[in-house]
This record gives sequence, C-alpha cells and structure tokens, in this order.
Amino acid sequence: MTEDSESTAPMSGRIRLWYARVIMGLLMFLFLAQLYAFTPLNGIDMFGMTLSAEAHSITFLRTSLGAMVSCLFFCCLIGLVRPQHFLTCLTFVVDVITMIVALRLYGFAVNGITPKNISELRNEGLGWLIFLSGWIAYPKAKA
Repeated sequence: MTEDSESTAPMSGRIRLWYARVIMGLLMFLFLAQLYAFTPLNGIDMFGMTLSAEAHSITFLRTSLGAMVSCLFFCCLIGLVRPQHFLTCLTFVVDVITMIVALRLYGFAVNGITPKNISELRNEGLGWLIFLSGWIAYPKAKA
C-alpha cells in the first residue's frame, strides 16, 4: 500500500481498530500531559511522593514528565490527522514506551520492587503490548 493510496482508500477494519487504539492512547496521553504540565504535584501525589514546593522542583516535573507525555500526545494526534505519517508516529510511540518499560525494569533491579511499581509496570507493559502489536499488524509499504 503506497502512502497516496493509504490516505485516500477507505480504511480496512484492521486499520480502523488500530486507529481506535491510538485514540485511546491519545486520550490517556492528554490526561497525563495536562496533569504533569499544569498540576505536577498532583501527578506525583498519586505515587505517594512528595516534592518541595520550590519553583525549580515543580518546573523539573513539568519539563520532564509533562514534556515527554505531551510529545506522545502530539505524536498520536499527528498520526491520526495525517494518515501518511501514522506508521512513523506509531513507531515513535512504541520506541518511547519501550524505553519506559526498560527503565522500569532497570529500576526493579537497582531499587527493588514495590506493589506500586508492579502496578505501573502492568499498565506500561500493557500499553507497550497494545501499541507494539498495532505496529506489527499495521501494513508496511513494500520497498
């Protein structure tokens, strides 16, 4: 399937399914992006973490977690609005979530395992599997 035919042809059921899943990711990333960008202390409170209310501490959360999740949100949005970029955007999301899961596992090895970490790994791992399976199932252009 070429880029031109992909953007004009009706979507098959399988492709529509992956678009729906990316929309779910889009909504999830939008929630997390606004949480960390606008109320970062509420975001870390869910994990039982505290942080000083100093400006540099709050800004660190905004610029690290808020920026990362905002990038995932905008990448999903671009992939949905511009079908010719869907696979590229999906690849980016899979790559980022792969690193999140890998670093979560590294944290297990270095810092130990807690019930909250297991819960987060379950959520991140499930998201990774959903996006990865979408990437694998999505029709690739022949070279």
